[in-house]
Amino acid sequence: MKNFFYYNPNFEYEEIFSDWDWPWAGHKFFIYDFIRNLKPKVIVELGTHKGTSFFSMCQAVKDGKLKTKLYAIDTWKGDKHTGFYDETIFKEVNLIKNKYYSKQNIYFIRKFFDEAVFGFKNNSIDLLHIDGLHTYKAVKHDFETWFNKVKKDGIILFHDTHEKKDDFGVYKLWEKLKNKFKSVDFFHSHGLGVLFKNKTIYQEIFKFNFPQIWPYYYFLKYLEKTNNEIKNLEKLSSLQSKISDLQNQIKNQQSHIQSLETQLNTIKSAKFFRLWQSYCRIRDKILEKINENKK
Repeated sequence: MKNFFYYNPNFEYEEIFSDWDWPWAGHKFFIYDFIRNLKPKVIVELGTHKGTSFFSMCQAVKDGKLKTKLYAIDTWKGDKHTGFYDETIFKEVNLIKNKYYSKQNIYFIRKFFDEAVFGFKNNSIDLLHIDGLHTYKAVKHDFETWFNKVKKDGIILFHDTHEKKDDFGVYKLWEKLKNKFKSVDFFHSHGLGVLFKNKTIYQEIFKFNFPQIWPYYYFLKYLEKTNNEIKNLEKLSSLQSKISDLQNQIKNQQSHIQSLETQLNTIKSAKFFRLWQSYCRIRDKILEKINENKK
């Protein structure tokens, strides 16, 4: 790979799911570039939830006009780390798929990972993303269960490699694996580990690139993105404030109009007003007679 190209993508799904402050959002630009350059034939994701990582990959496949098959494996019921949820999440994910990526080869598999694994042959997956339950025992099990399904020159991604709260244990497994395989380690957005089963692709990519640069380049790109989003939110907040002021003015005007109508109704119901109406009718008749006599 002589050149690794860098892009400035527009993630269409953000129109429905604005995810710039979600845990995986800091890696969107990396995974987009990675997919566009490597052009994998089969991508499998273990743990999709609302789809930040998955739809970022879908966007790369769509923009690059790739024939990649993308598999999202999830029960869409949640776990103790993401929390448990109803069908709302899956409905939104399905909506995004149908609205923006309907022409891509996307497959949603609503199964547990241990059930879904039997649907894939050994040495069949180019890129595997592991992002399920984050305990050490769970991620180690997922890695060992799916390892042989990944091609000998394939790539495995691990999210939360720098998250150490509660019982998160991905970092423990990652510390062991990155010393055994060629890898790239992103420290921001809870961490992302990129493991190369075979050093050949790693050497091809970094023959003209430096792996130490990527974590800083994509972190700065994420900061630029979040800074722009904050500015947009500030503009939106200012507009909302102006709208609120206008709404208050409208309410005040409506109150004033209602007060005038009340006064008018009071005048109309007064005895003097009824006498004035009678006087006007008599006056009009007299003027009408005078005009007839002039003729």
